[in-house]
Amino acid sequence: MKRWTMWISALCLPLTWVATSATYASTDISGNPNANATADRIHWVVNTAPPFHVVSGPLQGQGICDVLMEAVKEALPDVQSTRYILPQTRIRQQFDRNENQCFPCMIYRPEAVRGVAYSKPTHFYYPHGIITTAVHARRIRETYGEPLPLRQFLRESDLRFGYPAGRVYGDLQPILEEVSPDDSYRVVHTGENATLAILAMIKAGRIDYTIDYQILAEFDRQVSGNTLEFIEIEETAGAHILGAIGCTDNAWGHAIIEQINNVMPRVRENAQFLQVLDQWFRHKPESTPYRELLRDRVWNE
Repeated sequence: MKRWTMWISALCLPLTWVATSATYASTDISGNPNANATADRIHWVVNTAPPFHVVSGPLQGQGICDVLMEAVKEALPDVQSTRYILPQTRIRQQFDRNENQCFPCMIYRPEAVRGVAYSKPTHFYYPHGIITTAVHARRIRETYGEPLPLRQFLRESDLRFGYPAGRVYGDLQPILEEVSPDDSYRVVHTGENATLAILAMIKAGRIDYTIDYQILAEFDRQVSGNTLEFIEIEETAGAHILGAIGCTDNAWGHAIIEQINNVMPRVRENAQFLQVLDQWFRHKPESTPYRELLRDRVWNE
């Protein structure tokens, strides 16, 4: 089977003002203090990746990490903050350059990622799965079952896979890299709002599926009423993924993380934060209430 990769460029969207108590600043953070600066202001960086951050539309400000930043602000009223919307690729570059910043939606992998100081875990996600149309989901389940064996699926399927540029997939990444891009059709979408653009391409038939979290399918259901389906992946089925705040791995970042960790019980139990977690994990793979699992997997660890 012939495999090739297509890159689709998207124009960066204008900065959007989010309807929360916070204000988003210019995307130029070159004026950030150096690594030895006093940790009296948090420089948040976010990307347009709902439902982690929702920067426009009817659910703006209701992203998981939009509300998480607000929970931190309430718990640390004396610490100022500024927020910047940046592409995911630039956020990663700035961590590499040791620029002072905090990203509220990190996957908690302190031993696997350099340049990042992590807070204690804040919540958890279910593992990535396949998001696709009902027609393709039926075909996939009939052929491979569920949970789906990803390695076999990638090698055998002729369905077109799309994902945002700069996206990595944790424990699934070695499988995606092992199955060479010369063996299947992949579409990489660059620019802002790439996550939603990928979903739109699935609905339009330009690609057939993506790999992402269950909450992305939930976001699409709540915003558009569409019923894209989520298929669990065998290699990670039954696992859970911890979320955390990540700041630059320097003196400034460690000082910010220490302050956040000192108030972490208040952040975790923030009423609005718990409410938004309930909202996005409404249709989850497990029957046990999310808050009960949250206590066992995050708070009590």
